[in-house]
Amino acid sequence: MSKTSVSNETGDVVCLWVEPWGTDHWMRPGEEFTVVTETEPEQSPFNVVVHDQGITVWVNGGHDAEVFDRNGDLVPCGHQRPAEDRPDKS
Repeated sequence: MSKTSVSNETGDVVCLWVEPWGTDHWMRPGEEFTVVTETEPEQSPFNVVVHDQGITVWVNGGHDAEVFDRNGDLVPCGHQRPAEDRPDKS
């Protein structure tokens, strides 16, 4: 099992995308999330990319990944997504 932590040290809400699935997990200032996968550490399980739209963690090795908060609670896709970024439900 491998883990990588991502923290938001800005004053804004930041999106953490987990690829290749395209899941979005929104972090408030000061929050930290951990991405966990079954890939072994020696297999280079993650690539992290910081860009102007947020942070992307690419999970390598063909295993699923989950995102957890500091308390160890599961952070689902769409967590804290701003209203303007939510899909239209009509």
